[in-house]
Amino acid sequence: MKTYLHSGNAGDVIYSLPTIKANGGGTLYLNPDRPAQYAVGLTHPGGGVMLNEKICEMLTPLVEYCGIKCEVWQGQQVDYNLDLFREERINLSGYDIRRWIMAVYPELRPGPAFRMSRMNSPYITVNLSERYRNNAAGGDAKWAMLEDQPYDVFFIGVNQEFEKFAKLCPKSNHVNTDDFLEMAQLMANGLMHFGNQSSPFAVAEIFDLPRVLELSPYCPNVVSTGDNWGIVYNNENMKWHVDRLCRMQKEEQDIVINPS
Repeated sequence: MKTYLHSGNAGDVIYSLPTIKANGGGTLYLNPDRPAQYAVGLTHPGGGVMLNEKICEMLTPLVEYCGIKCEVWQGQQVDYNLDLFREERINLSGYDIRRWIMAVYPELRPGPAFRMSRMNSPYITVNLSERYRNNAAGGDAKWAMLEDQPYDVFFIGVNQEFEKFAKLCPKSNHVNTDDFLEMAQLMANGLMHFGNQSSPFAVAEIFDLPRVLELSPYCPNVVSTGDNWGIVYNNENMKWHVDRLCRMQKEEQDIVINPS
């Protein structure tokens, strides 16, 4: 059985799962408490480490749902040390998170998306982390567009993030999930996920869920693949995707009312 080591962040771990599966799967060891280094002014809920014990616990159900065994690292030798890319002179603020490890292991190429059943319930999920916000061309006004739309809005994230978002979209509801698999199921059963470069968006990526990314102009290191993605950079981008979402919801209602 092949073995892999990863010290996070959570989104980096999630992005590696299709590659691990495509390489034959095996056991993924998570290594908590490795110190984090963020650019000045950027914050992260994990504080000074990339992974902690709690995040490891929350990641484990998702990893194992993807057919990969998951354990906390106890110093075992591994076949693939997925932390090695951090020791290379790679500009981690650019290119593509899921391909960074190819600079160390060229044979580890991204695999196809996993699949999860969907219900297309009339809600969307939103996550906006403190890092990587894009306030260009209208600033946060684009997110206020979600307030007047005919669907529920469920925010995934920490309290501080929700409180800021709720000022833009007061009808939103804060949802806490027990782990990343529960989060994935919540996201999959809705119509679409709106987010920025954070671990919930990584979840949407590996399952190819309908998703819209607020792309950072300073750290554009997420490159979507698949059929269900879009980018929000300003108000006009957001309006296009909101209109698209409304069309999707109407199409779902028509299917229920007039099944073929």
